[in-house]
Amino acid sequence: MSDPEVPAWPVTILRARYGGVYEPGAWIAFPLTPGEVPREWDADDVTCMTFFNERRGQFGGGATPDEALAHLISLMPPALNGE
Repeated sequence: MSDPEVPAWPVTILRARYGGVYEPGAWIAFPLTPGEVPREWDADDVTCMTFFNERRGQFGGGATPDEALAHLISLMPPALNGE
C-alpha cells in the first residue's frame, strides 16, 4: 500500500487501547487535533465500546497508522478527501 496523501484537515493517529476489539482497528485516525479527541476513546471497556459503536464511520482504523489514515480519508466526503 502506498502512503496516503496528507489531508488539509487536522488528524491525530493513536494506538487503540483495546487493539481493535472495540475500535475500528489497532490504530485509530481521528479527524481532530490531539486536544479535541474525546476521552471516551481510551476509557474503560463499556465506555470505549459505546463510544465507537455510537460513532461508527467517524474515525479511520487499520493495522498500521498509514492504514488508519487511508481508511479515514476514504470516509471523508469527496470535497474533503481531495476527489
